[in-house]
Amino acid sequence: MRPQLLCTFTYTDKLAASLGQIYKVYSPEEISNVKCYVYVEVPTNVVCIYNVVVADRRLKDTISINRKKESNTYYSINALNSLIRVLNNGVLDKTYRIDWPQYKDTLLLSDGEFNCKMIKIKEL
Repeated sequence: MRPQLLCTFTYTDKLAASLGQIYKVYSPEEISNVKCYVYVEVPTNVVCIYNVVVADRRLKDTISINRKKESNTYYSINALNSLIRVLNNGVLDKTYRIDWPQYKDTLLLSDGEFNCKMIKIKEL
């Protein structure tokens, strides 16, 4: 099975508990590459990003995401579609080329209204 990249949202004062929950839900054999990032502009907000090889369980406040390795950009598919619409005059064109270095060290999220939030992140 191909690993799935997950993103769990938490806060600095709850980080230890959140990591404990992650390791409680997934065994050491099921989880890898755990990294935590703080929001640059709101340093109390943290995301834990990790790979799992099982997709049958998910923690609260967790989404599935993707990563563009070259620019360390994390994004949901909805956020990517929203970004393309913003950059391409409202048109969703799946062949549209994103200038990924422009979104270096960024988490792209959708707000559910076809808007894309760009959150600068820094590894803890």
